[in-house]
Amino acid sequence: MRYLIVRRSGGLRGEITMPRSKTHSFRALVLAALADGVSLIRHPKLSSDWQEAVKAMRLYGAGIEEIAPEVFRVRGVAGRLQTPEDIINVNNSGTMLVFIAGVAAACPGWTVLTGDESLRKLRQITRNFIPPFQQLGVTVISTKEDGMAPFVFKGKVNGGTARMDGIGCQPVFSVLIAAALSEKPVDVYVENPGETAYIDLLLYWFQKAGLAFENVGGRYEHYRFPGNPPPRPFEATIPFEWSAPGYPLLAAMITPGSELTVRGMDLSDPYGDKRMIYLLQQMGGDLTIEKDTLTARTSELRGIEADMNDLPDQVPTLAVAGCFAKGETVIKNALTARWKECDRIAAVCRELQKMGAKITEKEDGMIIHQDGTWKLRGAGIDGYYDHRMVMAFSVAGLAAEGETKISDAQMVEKSFGSYIKEMKTAGAVFDLVEEP
Repeated sequence: MRYLIVRRSGGLRGEITMPRSKTHSFRALVLAALADGVSLIRHPKLSSDWQEAVKAMRLYGAGIEEIAPEVFRVRGVAGRLQTPEDIINVNNSGTMLVFIAGVAAACPGWTVLTGDESLRKLRQITRNFIPPFQQLGVTVISTKEDGMAPFVFKGKVNGGTARMDGIGCQPVFSVLIAAALSEKPVDVYVENPGETAYIDLLLYWFQKAGLAFENVGGRYEHYRFPGNPPPRPFEATIPFEWSAPGYPLLAAMITPGSELTVRGMDLSDPYGDKRMIYLLQQMGGDLTIEKDTLTARTSELRGIEADMNDLPDQVPTLAVAGCFAKGETVIKNALTARWKECDRIAAVCRELQKMGAKITEKEDGMIIHQDGTWKLRGAGIDGYYDHRMVMAFSVAGLAAEGETKISDAQMVEKSFGSYIKEMKTAGAVFDLVEEP
């Protein structure tokens, strides 16, 4: 196992280069693979998740080749999805599982879909796509009958009406993808719509690929699809990842004598995690935004109350910020953070308590009580095989007393492969070690 050793740092200076967006990359690849024609995708986020997604869409018949460094030509199936000749394994990617589930529900043949232990045993949110798919005539079998992977699907959606719970956006992705590919009209009704900023991102890509839809009333409760031909081909350059800047920007705010800059961010991007920079400003963070450039400096933070429904992936980062903010920080409406690579609410509370934080776990979030009587101290931290946990706790370690040792450091490759190198160049005291 790889561990990240973190020691207190100061004077973080320079520029941090962001990775390309994993979230945009998935949407572009899937829609290009379904399109009627040839698409070009430039600078996707290359990772093991990307490679598994490429394998999956090739099994459905798409032609995908890298024609230049980080430039992929994708020949779409034009509505003629072939039955995969092998099991599709998305490993640790819940996002890819629900995207492929949507494709499977649009395929007339059988698909066997599975993932790693967290997807097979822990992430119960996937069971929410079973009833609406069945209402639309799709065969869905959870082989263990627990609503989790492995799944067997046989489509395809071709008109109809479905109703579903939408507290987590990922099952909604599945149903909307299959509905958008239907040749006949489909209506999808969603109760308890949540994480709607991530839904906006999917709808943005539907528009780019020429798929017609209506978000009736703009309330994310009723989607109407009039019946669509296959997606049209497109060219796309993948933007930088909005889930990533919070780590270095917060690191600069909580370490003395620091100033870090991030360039190239698209402020028009509908990605909900973009809100993290405004939450840091709300906390009193010295963060300037000039066109596409973000610059953060050492700051005096204060506690806030934050509704995290639009950006649950940022819960670990905001929790760390709360440990260095005067007063009380309340994180709420983040129930879906429990259904990520790990239960991030329970895990964040557990590990920050190891570091000395006064923190109260709530069903949908947590409260950090920073009354000035405690400071974080280094500890042995479980990374939970979760990239966001590793990076958030690495930021905490930069301003904690003593040494922090975080397991599963290899997981940062999933979304921000250059994170450790970039931060070390800026002055972070990071060391990677291999241990059994």
